[in-house]
Amino acid sequence: MNKVNILIVEDEFIVAMDIKKRLEKFGYTIFGIVDSGEEAIEKAADDSIDLILMDIILQGKMDGVESAQIIHNIFNIPVIFLTVDEDEKTLERAKVTDPFGYIIKPFKEKELKFNIEISLSKHRIQTKLKQHEQWLNTILKSIGDAVITSDALGAVTFMNSAAELITGWKYSDGFGKEVIEVFNIVHEKTRIKIEIPIKQVIESGIIAHLSEPTILIARNGAEIPINDSIAPIKEDDGNITGAVLVFQDISERKQILETLGHRQQEFKALVENAPDIISRFNTQLRYVYVNPAIEKITGISAETFIGKTNADLTLPSEFCQICDYKLQQVFQTKQEIEFECTLAIAWEAKHYHTRLVPELGSDGSVYFVLSIARNITALKVAQAQLIHDAFHDLLTGLPNRALFLERLERALMSAKRRVDYTFAVLFLDLDRFKRINDSLGHMIGDQLLTALARILENCLRAGDTVARLGGDEFTILLDNLNNINDVTTVVERIHEALKSAFKLNGNEVFTTVSIGIALSNASYNRPEELLRDADIAMYQAKTSGKGCHKIFDSTMYIQVTKLLELEMDLRRAVERQEFLIHYQPIVLLGTYKIIGFEALVRWQHPQHGLVFPGSFIPLAEETGLIIPIGYWVLREACRQMHAWQIQFPADPPLTISVNLSTKQFSDPALIEKINQIVQETDLEGSNLKLEITESVLMGNIQLTSFMILQLQEMNIQLQLDDFGTGYSSLSYLHRFPSSALKIDRSFIAKIGANEESLEIIQTIISLAKNLNKDVIAEGVETAEQLAQLRAMKCKYAQGYFFSKPLDSKSIERLIAFGIQPIQG
Repeated sequence: MNKVNILIVEDEFIVAMDIKKRLEKFGYTIFGIVDSGEEAIEKAADDSIDLILMDIILQGKMDGVESAQIIHNIFNIPVIFLTVDEDEKTLERAKVTDPFGYIIKPFKEKELKFNIEISLSKHRIQTKLKQHEQWLNTILKSIGDAVITSDALGAVTFMNSAAELITGWKYSDGFGKEVIEVFNIVHEKTRIKIEIPIKQVIESGIIAHLSEPTILIARNGAEIPINDSIAPIKEDDGNITGAVLVFQDISERKQILETLGHRQQEFKALVENAPDIISRFNTQLRYVYVNPAIEKITGISAETFIGKTNADLTLPSEFCQICDYKLQQVFQTKQEIEFECTLAIAWEAKHYHTRLVPELGSDGSVYFVLSIARNITALKVAQAQLIHDAFHDLLTGLPNRALFLERLERALMSAKRRVDYTFAVLFLDLDRFKRINDSLGHMIGDQLLTALARILENCLRAGDTVARLGGDEFTILLDNLNNINDVTTVVERIHEALKSAFKLNGNEVFTTVSIGIALSNASYNRPEELLRDADIAMYQAKTSGKGCHKIFDSTMYIQVTKLLELEMDLRRAVERQEFLIHYQPIVLLGTYKIIGFEALVRWQHPQHGLVFPGSFIPLAEETGLIIPIGYWVLREACRQMHAWQIQFPADPPLTISVNLSTKQFSDPALIEKINQIVQETDLEGSNLKLEITESVLMGNIQLTSFMILQLQEMNIQLQLDDFGTGYSSLSYLHRFPSSALKIDRSFIAKIGANEESLEIIQTIISLAKNLNKDVIAEGVETAEQLAQLRAMKCKYAQGYFFSKPLDSKSIERLIAFGIQPIQG
């Protein structure tokens, strides 16, 4: 047998040793012998003790009953009392400890062994029962369902945690109460109280369910929807001792079902009202469902489709063939398919994007195919419009650069395949378009471009292409020419058509076009090369005069190449500061005294030597390089003048005049830059004179007025250069606070040969005097010119008669020794 450890608690040593001897004889192990209740409790803490033989009368303050009570409550070790006392009072006290037996001393050996074995067996059974009970309680407390048990009279005997949570009753509060008090249920809709069929279940032994939709009224008044079942509790002999209620809080499930119901209704409403055609086909390709949208599209009622194939219906045969073929693919491959098709009904073609989705059965085969067809006609139209817009000019509707180059490339390929095939490219630029745009407004300008597009279309032959590249530039592809006469005929037709005025929004507008022509030949490989050469020829036509045309030849390309090389050199010159300034003195005519200088830029080219302004300033203006060049000239001239003022002090001090171009005057940073330069060079603003032409003055009157006022605040003077050659701006002179007018050299050169020039000069001098402005005559080269100017009371002059423009070192000698006028 298994080893059994026994603790002997006996205050009489001889009796204790006798018990020990007998127990060892039976094969038991004596864990120890103690004579007091305190020691017995201390030894019981060792979990290896299986049984305690406890005398009731012990030494110490505690008797056997008291110590057994503690051992029973704390350690759950079985105790057999040893006693000679059989009085009722002692037995009643001992019963509280749930002893496993009583042995009356003196006892027999067999009686001792019998009691020990019975006690050990009983303890093992009780231990297993407690473990099983604990296991059941753990399960009942852990399961999600709520559980309430009752006895045969309907009183609560158990509640798990889930039941406590749902009902709001603690197990300790609900124990012993009638189930109907803890489990208070009503009908969900009527709110009538529902009787719990516990009595019927206990009497019949049959499980019952609540069929009505049930609401449990919790202890705090909360209403919780539940489902419920009640089962009888039966003993092994079939005797029914009570009932068990198992129920669940179905609030979440109920909410999910309600939501699902709403979703189903929404889905049905969505499908029934969807603009897409939604249909379902069976394996025989017959319709089993169609939504109402199909009737709006086809004019056939939805009911007519059910049970029919596409072939049975009066739908276009091409559509039926495509649709049936795709359906068969889905049934065979079990794969989703998307495709586009056209449905032509009632003389109207509509485009549809269709998606076919297989519906698989439990065996993996396709039972049905769901078809969703969306009308994409608007999208197709928009795509076609986008494609059109991508290759056409939005304003005129003509082909744009991309489409023109594509057609030109096709013409090049044809020319390489066919020896007899020739074509020509025309590059057209509208003359004076900017002036028309600026004076009449962009709306009139757009109307002019659109009207020109229509004229060009009417001037072409069938098969030719006219395109707008952008702005006022147009190109024409003359296809499949017989000879050069075909080209000149079209060009002359265009020039002739433009002789009449355009009537635009109440305005009569006259314009011409400059046309460059590039003829096809074997040297061209790319369409851009033809456009380039036609553009070069157009530029040559424009320089020859308005309304002209030129045919490209190789010399034009050489000229353009040289111009391009010059531009590259000019850009490098700006980076390397290859510029220098020559200064021409401005003198007082009465005394030849130098009052100031005009700064004139020169380019010290590394290969070509000294380059004068006329050879590079127009290109600098065109490319915008005039802005950095102009600021460099202004800074260097101001620095030099300040240095000369220190070296050659005078009263009043010497001044410096610097030209400002149209591009510079349009620079938003101009005033800030001038202010910065004046401050950095320490030159007084009153000693700086800025020269502008009449065209600059009239370019933007409002902006010009604002900038002139800002310059005036800095004490910087403005002078009108080349006066009399530009716009008729005499009526605006009083609006601009200029300090002087410079008479253009073209009038001075004609003195002595043209009386009209003298009258113009006299008029300018008189005008300046009346406006309280100084007059400076430019380009004075002869004594006769000087005498005439003095006679007309012209105060200042400059020119070769006094000195040509010189470098800074030569100017210093000139200031030191004075003017020696050049004769002849």
